[in-house]
Amino acid sequence: MAECDFHCLEEARTHPQASSTSRSASLPPKSRGSRSHPLPPPFAFPRVVHYDGSFSSVLQVAAYGITIADSHGQVYDGEAETLFCSYMIQAEAVALLNAVVLAAQVSCPTCVKSDCEVLATALKKPPDLWPWQCRATLARVIDILHYATWITVEFTLRCFNGIAYWVAKSARESCLPVDWITIANLIEPLCNMFAHLGLDLENRFHL
Repeated sequence: MAECDFHCLEEARTHPQASSTSRSASLPPKSRGSRSHPLPPPFAFPRVVHYDGSFSSVLQVAAYGITIADSHGQVYDGEAETLFCSYMIQAEAVALLNAVVLAAQVSCPTCVKSDCEVLATALKKPPDLWPWQCRATLARVIDILHYATWITVEFTLRCFNGIAYWVAKSARESCLPVDWITIANLIEPLCNMFAHLGLDLENRFHL
């Protein structure tokens, strides 16, 4: 990593917000997407990172899903993990933190897509206007964005975030396939087609 301190990034990943979110030995281990092909060449940049959080208010269990795609839309890496939290916004914030940490590991133009408008707009506001449930996590996000200037965070509609939603939900339900990177590339065209048609793919196909 040319401009990033790896140990600082790992600290941000493993301790996103201890007061509201903690890991448990009973939860499934982190699922790191196995690359379906080598890292894309420089001409394949900029990259697009999609992330999402999934939360069960009954079980107080959540998960996040992250996909990393090259400029051609090919998903080649990603990450998913289950965690405990008390609010949906906390799951989204931890997902955002891990997304920017992954994006910061390679210094190339990267757009992080968020379907949580509250968080996407909060990053442009002073800390006292951030959601109180995840201020510590957002502070870590801002710290990373200050030096990882090649990263931008943009809001996207949920219908255009279908793959990250599927990864996060599957991780929360402990049914994420081992080869989910490959499956994500198979589902992505369908998600995009239905999104442009204004249809809800996740409900039709129970993603």
